[in-house]
Amino acid sequence: MTESFSISEAMATPLRVIRRHPAAVFVWGFVVAVFTVLAALMIFGTLANIPLGDGAEPPPEFLGQIMAMQGISMLMNIAQLVLTVAVWAATMRATLRIGRPDKWFFLRVGMDELRVGVVGIALFIGAYLAVLIMVVIGALVTAIVWHVSQAVALVLGIVLFLALVAFIAVATARLSLIAPATMILGRLAFVEGWNLGKKRALPLLGLLVCTWLVYLVVYFIIAFVVIIILFATGAFAHMAAIGDAVTFGDLFPSAPVMWSVALLTVGPGAFLYGSVMTLLSAPFVSAARQLLDGAPEDAVPALV
Repeated sequence: MTESFSISEAMATPLRVIRRHPAAVFVWGFVVAVFTVLAALMIFGTLANIPLGDGAEPPPEFLGQIMAMQGISMLMNIAQLVLTVAVWAATMRATLRIGRPDKWFFLRVGMDELRVGVVGIALFIGAYLAVLIMVVIGALVTAIVWHVSQAVALVLGIVLFLALVAFIAVATARLSLIAPATMILGRLAFVEGWNLGKKRALPLLGLLVCTWLVYLVVYFIIAFVVIIILFATGAFAHMAAIGDAVTFGDLFPSAPVMWSVALLTVGPGAFLYGSVMTLLSAPFVSAARQLLDGAPEDAVPALV
């Protein structure tokens, strides 16, 4: 196991994955985009006939449609979770196999995905509970001090808030290697992943900051492109003339306009979204791989 890892190499890894596996990157984003569009169409189809205006009442069948949509929505949430985990695992698998062809674009539904899903859910629940407990304790302490001195309580509240932000940042950095270690070692690697970050919190935090800075730049570029497409297709012009809308469906552009937006955004949008998912995953897989250099061959099925 190496003593440290190269942040520059880790940050360069997403570009290597994107350059060597562009089709896979597109497919990752495309499957997520298609699922999102289908979910949006289902919701839109259910809500389109809701009348607007004072005293307007929904049609009699609306309640049944809403109940059916809620049931389908729960199933779609589960499907979205499975899809997200599958794509997340695919980005890590591709990072560990850069340059190796894969006819399924590194997408699988197997034990790797199950383990990664367990790690993701456990980290989410654990982080949520930890933050909730700290917020409650901080609020109680601040409330107690408030009765003594409001000025001191205000300062204490700011200090506790900043301390919470710092704690979340450092904890996120330390926890960021658990999922990659799980993928590399082929077993639940909570302990191994946590230990990999020991005495490396600052480099991992630096990697986290670099990753999110690049993400923000890409996000604003995507938002700018989407705004241009909405202007070019006339979607904004329709939004400016919705004062006479009778139903909820009237608030949205016509079908030709919506399909124009979809066709113009799905292609490049899918590739960009796949690239973003790669960006948020590959650097930490690279860091974990560097730190786990020397792991037994039979413990790294993702590399064979």
